[in-house]
Amino acid sequence: MIVVTAGHVDHGKTSLLRALTGIDADRLPEEKRRGMTIDLGYAFMDLPDGKRLAFIDVPGHEKFINNMLVGVSHARHALLILACDDGVMPQTREHLEILSLLPLQSLTIALTKIDMVDAARVDEVRQQGKALLAQYQLHTDQVFAVSSVSGEGVAALKQHLEQLQEDASEHPAKAFRMPLDRAFTVKGAGCVVTGTVISGEIRVGDMLYSSAQQGMLRVRGLHSQGQEQQHATAGCRVALNLTGTDHHRLPARGDWLSAIEQPTPCDRPVVALSTFSPVSHWQSVHCHHGGEHCLARLSLLTDSTHNGFQLAELILEQPLLLAQNDTIVLRHASAKETIGGARVLALDVPSRKKRSDSRLELLSALANCQHMSDEVELLLRTTAMQKQALAWRWQLNERGVAMLVLTQSLHAIGDWVVSPPLYQQQQQLLLDTLASFHEQHPDQPGVGLHRLLRMAHSTMPDAVALAIVEDLHQQHRVLKRGSLLLLAEHKQQMSAAAEQFWQQILPWLSEQRSPVWVTDMAEQLDMPASDIRPLCLQVVQQGYLTAVVKDRYMLTEQLQQIAEMLRQHFAEQPELATAEFKEMVGLGRKVSIQLLEFLDRCGFTRRKYRANSRELRDATVFAASLVESGGRT
Repeated sequence: MIVVTAGHVDHGKTSLLRALTGIDADRLPEEKRRGMTIDLGYAFMDLPDGKRLAFIDVPGHEKFINNMLVGVSHARHALLILACDDGVMPQTREHLEILSLLPLQSLTIALTKIDMVDAARVDEVRQQGKALLAQYQLHTDQVFAVSSVSGEGVAALKQHLEQLQEDASEHPAKAFRMPLDRAFTVKGAGCVVTGTVISGEIRVGDMLYSSAQQGMLRVRGLHSQGQEQQHATAGCRVALNLTGTDHHRLPARGDWLSAIEQPTPCDRPVVALSTFSPVSHWQSVHCHHGGEHCLARLSLLTDSTHNGFQLAELILEQPLLLAQNDTIVLRHASAKETIGGARVLALDVPSRKKRSDSRLELLSALANCQHMSDEVELLLRTTAMQKQALAWRWQLNERGVAMLVLTQSLHAIGDWVVSPPLYQQQQQLLLDTLASFHEQHPDQPGVGLHRLLRMAHSTMPDAVALAIVEDLHQQHRVLKRGSLLLLAEHKQQMSAAAEQFWQQILPWLSEQRSPVWVTDMAEQLDMPASDIRPLCLQVVQQGYLTAVVKDRYMLTEQLQQIAEMLRQHFAEQPELATAEFKEMVGLGRKVSIQLLEFLDRCGFTRRKYRANSRELRDATVFAASLVESGGRT
């Protein structure tokens, strides 16, 4: 367990820790010379049960507020120091504002320097401290009046700190994550980094990802709470001896270590703002997250505060490595005061409709969620999510992801997870789109998967879409004909007349190298063209014929052969000129263009902008099966 100090400069934070632990947390020569804490200091106190309590001593001067923010960024227990000779001072207020933005489990007030004032003054400062806490809707476990010089009240404060409840045991599903606040080299040991474990656990021998290193790092040694250990859990102060570091860029304050692979840092997070005073659109602010610090602009999504927060985007000048519900402390551009805090709600921003009512409602509901399971359920209503993104966003290990899939009955499809409501919604969307396609194009036997997804405006990834279609196929609601999909109820048997027509015309069609007109077939069979058109439609519905243009047909098998030639060409060349295609198929220019435009309509190829050439769009169209690879655009 870790307790952080807070309070104005020269109010006796370091002296009180020395009286409690016997350790001087000021380690820098400049700190000892000036008698003032400049950077973070650390002290440890043995507890009766054999465990150790760690203290982080933070600077109280306004010039070193950045260092203070690094120390308290993930605090759960705090000790507010208030000197009786001064009372409430500027940094007392600002430190308390910062603490009010954190999910503290306990807050204790220590009234120091009581040996310098009378009892009335102590009571007066006690009331000032309680009134100040009320302004920020905080409460204290207890207030202690102490003197670091005489030792009065120190024993009672120490007993209180010993009885603080340890942080709730970390859920086994959480992955290790830690921001670095110090990094240095020890002769004979190499790189050593220190920080506070904010989730998961760490053991000697573990391999870790670093935000500033290319390869993974191995934990060669570990100290927890100031003692050599084999493992440490969330809420512990640790020092790690790492191997495998890049000597051209050693770890530094602000870097992150994690047990799961880290994504690309986020430069535009969506946040829920909680501010102490109104903010304006495009206001410049300082952002503090872990040991990192950068400038940003506030892009407000809502005009006013609702339910205690305001939705906004942070346009960061330097990307930050963020996870769901991380707290970002915001300070004024002048770096003179704290504006408030921002809780991370989303790590990506849509290119369109980011202020739509539906999206703002989703973000507001997300900001009001109290549990991870509720957040996951809410987000998976509208989108599929990769397991890796799910793991990072909520800092879950493999076991945690598996438990989440099981408890929420999610569909696990390859690397993706989909909620049952969204899965069913996408199934119905594809069925409705297929029905609409059959109604609009009765002369076409079906549609390719990726063209169907484009028509449905579906955002499902290929793996999920294939699983949905396969499920519908297993339910006999969708049929596959080669690479084409069609509804089961559209499967029709040819009439006797159509069967007879097909047997008569097939040998002749097999000899034709180009698409043939209905009038040509009528002349060949000596039948009226008006009688042949409905017969051709039945053959088309069986997938044997394909209408290249109205009243002009070609064997589907021949089209598949042409598509295979084009696939081989595109495997070697990025584009295909019309003249090349004409030479490839050995047909005239007019019919070649008709074939190319037909392939464009089917989604197999696409005409390049302002050019007389094509590029491959969807290789699965006219393929033998749906499982062939090929992205859609």
